[in-house]
Amino acid sequence: MTRGATRITLTSKEFTLLEFFLRHQGEVLPRSLIASQVWDMNFDSDTNAIDVAVKRLRAKIDNDFEPKLIQTVRGVGYMLEVPDGR
Repeated sequence: MTRGATRITLTSKEFTLLEFFLRHQGEVLPRSLIASQVWDMNFDSDTNAIDVAVKRLRAKIDNDFEPKLIQTVRGVGYMLEVPDGR
């Protein structure tokens, strides 16, 4: 995939996570929903697997770019927002 003129290499799980965010852009996605839809697992609130996966995805698609696409919704989960015209 690319963002701007930069080619970005994603693992298959990162790609699946990004695809899930894109299909639900603008929606707040609870960690439990992400876990069940992307990992096919029940969410264990003691694990930070979702947070780690999102952090790794952000490192690739957000850290060196503006605007940031993946937003944290504190206490709930995450949301992907793509500005109009981008």
